[in-house]
Amino acid sequence: MLRKRGLFIGAIALALVASAATEGAIFSMIASGFGRITSPADQTLFDGGRIHDLPDGSQFSLLAAGDIAACDVDGGFDRSNRNLRYTFGMERPTPKPNEGMVATSSILEQNAGIPVLALGDLAYKRGEPVSFQDCYDPYWGKAKARTWPTPGNHEYQSLGAYGYFDYWRERAGPDRNGYYALRTENWILLSLNSEIDASSGSEQADWIDSVLSLNKGKCVGAFYHKPAFSAVERRRSENAKLLFARLADAGAVFVLNGHNHFFERTVPLDAEGRPTINGTTIFVAGAGGKVTSGNVAGNDRTAELITEIPGVLKLDFLARSVSWSYLKEYGLDAISAGTLRCS
Repeated sequence: MLRKRGLFIGAIALALVASAATEGAIFSMIASGFGRITSPADQTLFDGGRIHDLPDGSQFSLLAAGDIAACDVDGGFDRSNRNLRYTFGMERPTPKPNEGMVATSSILEQNAGIPVLALGDLAYKRGEPVSFQDCYDPYWGKAKARTWPTPGNHEYQSLGAYGYFDYWRERAGPDRNGYYALRTENWILLSLNSEIDASSGSEQADWIDSVLSLNKGKCVGAFYHKPAFSAVERRRSENAKLLFARLADAGAVFVLNGHNHFFERTVPLDAEGRPTINGTTIFVAGAGGKVTSGNVAGNDRTAELITEIPGVLKLDFLARSVSWSYLKEYGLDAISAGTLRCS
């Protein structure tokens, strides 16, 4: 009897410690996982090669931004309370949204019907289900049915990015590895995962090689969370650099990233990040909600850098080119524009 009581008390203590350490997210993970088991998603968007074919046509557009929903939550207790209430299906107070997300969600509404690329770090602080449900979903979630996401480092602050994958289900790819491709008549766009292994011989690297080999002659673009190179260099970008090198060697026209909370366009770069004439351009579009204040100094890779303004990158594709425009807060006026050619 004493032994059973001791085990019971130990289990309770362990649950309390786990709850405190994860601010209640451990319980929302269990609830979210149970929901996944009871209502599994059908896999209908992707073929056996993890490719989704967009509607036919040589002209199409996309909107892109990352680092989005960061609602005002009052510290660890409030976050724990929200996670627990989510776990048991209880009502929760509506959190105050961050101003940048409200601004960029209005841009999505003004561009209704255009598919959206969500470039990671979509629901701060840890990408828990309650953060997606209460903060991301009422704003950018209005475009969920036309959004193609990629995970960021904050999603992986929850074990296995469970909140991200449970929210997006099939739209995050045909499994929970977080990479897939979008294909048109003339373009192949790879949604990759900068938070998992991208080294030679990894599943992700082998898949990239296979997709590019099977789609020779198409213009190549990609999107994932962390930039390989930017005006602000940050730690743990090894996989991002490996992804970029593979893409640049394959002649990719552009790579889209978030992670840094500003807009940046680089000059064309080679696989090692050196400026070159016929290289790959990086767009950092990480001000979808979170915004860097103050000046940021560029470097020899930087062609353009804009801080303090939340915005969304719009891409307009033709058969062998793509034009960009950076759409600013509360309007459609572009504060950056240009065109890249596909050789």
